[in-house]
Amino acid sequence: MAQLQLFDDALIDRGRQGSRSSRRNELLDVIELSMVVARRSLEDYSCPKSCHTFTQPQLLGCLILKTYLKLTYRGIVELLEASDGLYAAIGLSRVPAHTTLKEFAKRVLSPAMLDQAVAQLFELLVERGLVVREVAADSTGIETSSASVHFVSRSKKQRKGYVKLSLAVAATSIVLIAATLSMGPTNDLVEARDLLWKTTSRCRADWYFMDRGYDAQWPHTLIAAAGASSFIPPVPRPTKNGPVIKTGVDRLRCAKHTPYHYGLRWHVESFISGMKRTCGSNLYARGEAALLIEAALKALAYAIRR
Repeated sequence: MAQLQLFDDALIDRGRQGSRSSRRNELLDVIELSMVVARRSLEDYSCPKSCHTFTQPQLLGCLILKTYLKLTYRGIVELLEASDGLYAAIGLSRVPAHTTLKEFAKRVLSPAMLDQAVAQLFELLVERGLVVREVAADSTGIETSSASVHFVSRSKKQRKGYVKLSLAVAATSIVLIAATLSMGPTNDLVEARDLLWKTTSRCRADWYFMDRGYDAQWPHTLIAAAGASSFIPPVPRPTKNGPVIKTGVDRLRCAKHTPYHYGLRWHVESFISGMKRTCGSNLYARGEAALLIEAALKALAYAIRR
């Protein structure tokens, strides 16, 4: 509790300078923007006759802060109890129990609902003047265990799978546009259709950049229907006469010409790297539904942090 009190002092004391003051401002900015996004995504109460102790946006704000700080349910409750600054920023009349947060996540949250929160965040930024010219898409795996690679190799346990998170990010600004989740391992094209439908409906970009994992003709066709250009490095297929590129006008075009600004695709890699450093690269939930929700919260929390 002594450490929590020091953390709280850094939040409240406006006159102090240095790293603690910077951390305080960053946390308050994160929670304030989280509350704006939460209010745009959820009604105050799920039922007119429900117990109106906490609003749904307040509980979602608590969970976003929990994910951003890499805390447990009990950990975020202890932090809120010791921090008047965060307590006031969320607008709580009292601190919710850890079971309240857990049941709210189980009952209300879903990957689709959290992706809609991402859409609300992106819409808010567009209203404030964000312009998207290039979109970069990629996927990453998030481990479902906190065990280290060294421990897994020494214990000779088999990797059972991971949560696969596919992201579309606005290049240059590195703002998250859409996210899709599934249990891996799977091919990148499995989530690509849903990801591209969401992205093309939320913004009108000029270019879409993806890596070789998305090599197929239909992503080019879908993107062209949205009025944009695309570049996906084609994968040569081995034949008796040597490697060849599969048929398709767009595939052959990509094989001959690489856009000068294709390097912007690395901005999605930057988002993924920052998300894992800031919000953690492991998941601690147990059930599949809870794992997907935790991974979606990581993407939303870091998108708000950006």
